[in-house]
Amino acid sequence: MTISLSDKPYAPKIVVVGAGLAGLTAAYRLQEKGHDVHVYEARQRPGGRVLTVQIGESLEELGGKNFNDSHSPENSLKLISDLRLDILQKEKPFSPIYATGSSLESFLDIFKRFQETETLWTTLEKFAASSQNLQQVIDSVFKDPDLHFILSSTLRGYEGSDPLRLDPSTIDTLYELFTRFLEIAQNLDENPFPTFQWMTLKGGNAQLPLTLANRLINKVHYEEVLTAVQRNPQNMTLIFNHYHEVKADIILLAIPCSIMEAIDFRDETIPAEQLIRMKSLQYGTNGKILVSSEFPLNKYSFVIHPDTVNWFNDEGQIITFYYGGNAGIFEKKQATFLLDRDLRNLKTVYPTLQVSIDEIHSSQDRQLVSYDRSVFKSWALDPYAKGSYSNRGVGTATWLSEITLRGEKIRKAFRPVQDKLFFAGEHTTLDTLGTLEGAVESGERMARLIHKTLNM
Repeated sequence: MTISLSDKPYAPKIVVVGAGLAGLTAAYRLQEKGHDVHVYEARQRPGGRVLTVQIGESLEELGGKNFNDSHSPENSLKLISDLRLDILQKEKPFSPIYATGSSLESFLDIFKRFQETETLWTTLEKFAASSQNLQQVIDSVFKDPDLHFILSSTLRGYEGSDPLRLDPSTIDTLYELFTRFLEIAQNLDENPFPTFQWMTLKGGNAQLPLTLANRLINKVHYEEVLTAVQRNPQNMTLIFNHYHEVKADIILLAIPCSIMEAIDFRDETIPAEQLIRMKSLQYGTNGKILVSSEFPLNKYSFVIHPDTVNWFNDEGQIITFYYGGNAGIFEKKQATFLLDRDLRNLKTVYPTLQVSIDEIHSSQDRQLVSYDRSVFKSWALDPYAKGSYSNRGVGTATWLSEITLRGEKIRKAFRPVQDKLFFAGEHTTLDTLGTLEGAVESGERMARLIHKTLNM
């Protein structure tokens, strides 16, 4: 017999840990369904790895930037529409350039050199089966030195980790990116001016978590660092800041696995094997440096250098220096060195580039802070993220497989524990390459699953 929530003697209390996009999306959808839900967040702001800043009159993102970086951002679009936020869609020329020293070459011309397309997936599978990491697959399949370098660099930035640390199963991402670029390159005769689309929010991407938090009136609690979880006979106890106890019937952990090492999961609140796998999930080490330019420049959509990828914002007045792998781990001294070096490299592409920098600022952990000319963020050194976003490290592919529970797909490693403890975040998402969309999708799916569980 199915009992509706209104027939139960009391409303089960749901606690969501983490006020990033995944946690806030789930909490908002659960609140819509009439559930008693509270969100606890370690930071003093909502948004997690969404962090919007202002330089001069322009806004830019130190965290997730493009909602359109997945196959179809349908979950994000629906949520944004429901909240009546304004989307900024910019159709920009896709004109990436590959720059090494004084040499410049069209990214797309390099891709046109590759001839074996029909058997590429079979070839990638063959070498993946005998390789220990993704770099070995790239080394075996792509012999053209420029193409080899671009693919290695692109994967390092896209996944956040060096291909040496990525599982061979990541050939699906490699294949997806390669075939996208190759198709554009091969169609240049018919479409000599290809474009790509940035999809951001008016007022910055911070508007999404800020609006969600505002809709959860008096239900979002900040500066609450989860330090322990205790399973009780009838419910669960969460301990924040080592002393603040909160009881819950249902817990949704919407936090990066990279910070789980600091949480005491008592009495096998999470089964030991499952917890070990979660803690071993690998996170990228992306970092960004944002700098204002004196004059608008945006001839090329992206400039790929050995250690960084550059692009200009919509107004052409903020340059993003985007780093992945070990290059993305930096504090102020190293950020200053990188910026000085990479500005000189960028001037080989834009000889008239004019940038004036007095001091580079480390970002504050608040939304929409204004900076004079430059700011940086290394997500690997953020205490509440310890990485940019998850990827498949070597040896992790099998336990990231999917299972189905109550009509909802979930990753095996993130299956619910006794219908009391659930997991959300971009690391739990399915069938999408996009991290912003992945976070929203996971929040939507876990809200549905929790609602079904409570109505059993």
